[in-house]
Amino acid sequence: MDSERRQDARINDESLVFVETEAAQPGSLSPAKLALARTLDISAKGMQIATREALEPNRILRVFVDNGEEYPLTLVGEVKWSRQEGAEYLTGIELYPSRETAQKQWAEKIRKKLGLPEAGAKPLQEVG
Repeated sequence: MDSERRQDARINDESLVFVETEAAQPGSLSPAKLALARTLDISAKGMQIATREALEPNRILRVFVDNGEEYPLTLVGEVKWSRQEGAEYLTGIELYPSRETAQKQWAEKIRKKLGLPEAGAKPLQEVG
């Protein structure tokens, strides 16, 4: 991805991710199809992942991120680009804000990793 297009700070990260490549159909006994992936770098609004299969640009996908808690964070994003590198495919995903997803928890995770104060926290005033 062209670094000039990035708007948010990125952090190198290797978290376990599952990408829903095919949703379960209502009324069907067939489960959703998931691809195992790992993050390479992350930001509040996106991530770069590595998978064993190609993901098509412009697709909207659900992404489940293992955050070390009981349940993974569920996010929704659009595949912006994908390219093969060796045996893996590197893919850039732009995350969408949504009430039905854990976007706020994801953004807070990134803020903590960057050492930034919590969203909505009042800045500390200097005493002097």
